[in-house]
Amino acid sequence: HQTAGERNFHVFYQFLQAATEDERNEFLLNGYKVQDFNLTNQSGTYDRRDHVVDTDMHKEMVEAMDNMGFGSDTVQQLMRLVVAVLFAGNMTFGERGDAAV
Repeated sequence: HQTAGERNFHVFYQFLQAATEDERNEFLLNGYKVQDFNLTNQSGTYDRRDHVVDTDMHKEMVEAMDNMGFGSDTVQQLMRLVVAVLFAGNMTFGERGDAAV
């Protein structure tokens, strides 16, 4: 749970802001914004308080991964995992009759 004024992990916001059209298509993100995910919308804070630009930070993170020897396929797999965590955070569970759903 996020407190007012706090964001969750920055990578979520960074990727959602920086994803290319191809990435949005591949990761089924078309039409989704940070406000659409439970992991990023709980505090109502979407921008960084220090006014750092998320797209710039994403670019720096990808460059750092490249400098550490991460291949582009590995970076894309990591971003796919980030998106999977975002979508998993939107799942809800409950009971319906005798079954758990």
